Amino acid sequence: MTKADPLAVDQVNRRMKAIRKIIPDTRIRTGWIRYLRQSLNMTLKQLANRTNLSTPTVAQAERGEAAGKITISTLKTMAHAMECEFIYAFVPRTDIDIIMKNAAQEKAKKLLANADTHMTLEDQRVKQSIEERINRLADQLFQKGDVW
Repeated sequence: MTKADPLAVDQVNRRMKAIRKIIPDTRIRTGWIRYLRQSLNMTLKQLANRTNLSTPTVAQAERGEAAGKITISTLKTMAHAMECEFIYAFVPRTDIDIIMKNAAQEKAKKLLANADTHMTLEDQRVKQSIEERINRLADQLFQKGDVW
């Protein structure tokens, strides 16, 4: 495993920071299909005609989107029919390097807990504090890119 490229991580962090600012405005309770269809003053039947689908299928797509049960293909079809771009994204809740450092910390805790159990069984104690050992191992894991 190789370490993440710091320039690439920085670029992702900058992009995601901009996207995170707009996330609150992207949540539409009724779903984007219904929201935009109604904004365009388009009926279900009109959208059905533009997608070559039946009216009940379009209505089902609207309900499915609101319930979180819709395919990406259907979303693309609906967006195209309403002259919209379809955008799909994973937006990390925090910076990529922070996620990776937290993962390294968790991995280090698990590895050291396992090692400490064996050392205790063998009546061997480590004098360094567990926090120091976790931080040192987490730093090593992060530097190697071995955080998962």
